[in-house]
Amino acid sequence: MRKTQIIKFYYQDENSYDPYSDEDTPAEPKLVAKRYANVTDVGTNRLVELFSKLNQNAKVVRLDAPINEAWSYLTIDNGSIKYRLETQRQPLKGTTLIVDEDNG
Repeated sequence: MRKTQIIKFYYQDENSYDPYSDEDTPAEPKLVAKRYANVTDVGTNRLVELFSKLNQNAKVVRLDAPINEAWSYLTIDNGSIKYRLETQRQPLKGTTLIVDEDNG
């Protein structure tokens, strides 16, 4: 299985409060990891089995090793779409993430 897509993992804190301006300031996302992975769409039968719903935007991301840093979302091949973790599996070789498109 070839790992050809570049996956970037980002961590983003919640908004922080600035007492001087008396408002919340959005935190900038921080790149915590960059890995090559194999990315495929999740089949419709498997989506219904896993989540009891049909979401066309779910992806399976297969990595060689787990991401040990905390992360909030990932992007695929420098795309603008953010994906959030739904499920993580640790088979005998590598790590499998099932991610879903972020709607927020």
